[in-house]
Amino acid sequence: MNQTYFCPLDDTGCLSLTGQDAQMFLQGQVTCDVSQVSDTQGQPGAYCTPKGNVIANFDLVSHQHTFLLHMPLNMIASVQMAMAKYIVFSKAEVKDSSDHWCRFALWGEAAAVFVAQLTGLEPQGRLSIGQFDEGFVWANNSAGNEYVIYCQPKSKAALIQKFEEQAIVSNLQTWEALQINQGRVYVTPEISDSYVPQMLNLQATGAINFKKGCYTGQEIVARMQYLGKLKRHLFIGQVNTAHGLAVGQQIDASKRKNVGRVTSAASTGDNTYTFTAVINRTEAEEDQLHLHEQEGATVRLLPLPYEIDPQVFERMKL
Repeated sequence: MNQTYFCPLDDTGCLSLTGQDAQMFLQGQVTCDVSQVSDTQGQPGAYCTPKGNVIANFDLVSHQHTFLLHMPLNMIASVQMAMAKYIVFSKAEVKDSSDHWCRFALWGEAAAVFVAQLTGLEPQGRLSIGQFDEGFVWANNSAGNEYVIYCQPKSKAALIQKFEEQAIVSNLQTWEALQINQGRVYVTPEISDSYVPQMLNLQATGAINFKKGCYTGQEIVARMQYLGKLKRHLFIGQVNTAHGLAVGQQIDASKRKNVGRVTSAASTGDNTYTFTAVINRTEAEEDQLHLHEQEGATVRLLPLPYEIDPQVFERMKL
């Protein structure tokens, strides 16, 4: 039997933007190119402060003439408040639509088969979208075995029944570990307004379009990309600790303290955690790392599943 799993994503929510100026407004606010978003293709993106720090990042989709920004539920209120300051000048409206949708993760060997049965068409590629009567599906990775499914609350019970017929219920920690192993992180309140997008590798995961024109924080983001001065960025790691692991936890090196901070974490059992962390590149490559005040909790860094342009660290002079 093909092993396929699902779990509810109760810790996520979405903001909706509607109105004739919704696309124009978003285009001037976020890092991705909103003009590339359609009913069949979404985009990852980020919303930054004027100083270029990431307030939140998200997956952006379009459904029935509405833009939906999928992000952690505990980020919805702050992003809505920040956008509300500027949207008053546009013929558009931003709302918290988290209660209008139920969200599920689906992954495993037969996940694509389930999606094809649900939508009549398997989404193709990262963030491609498949629509069905009660909602939509987007592909969460390019391998085609991870999906996020949105449905209307009235259809939740029927969708769960379909899941249970073909998949095994799992837990959020397992899903989050999958996202971590793909080098993706979603900003939460603990780290909001702490990092420019390149420190979170968002340029490597397709969340920044450097040709789209101006948006909030664009000058700082572009300067970081083209001056070659990035000193720290996102790494994937594993650690064993009996004390738990939390977002914001400090990472030390043998020669220097506070060289990094945990940005996301998931338990994989037996006091073992997989995590992402923004770490100084020099110590990550040359020193031994451990959790703060836990010298026995040695950090093991894992390869990133994507490449980072080395010129973002040191711009080559031609």
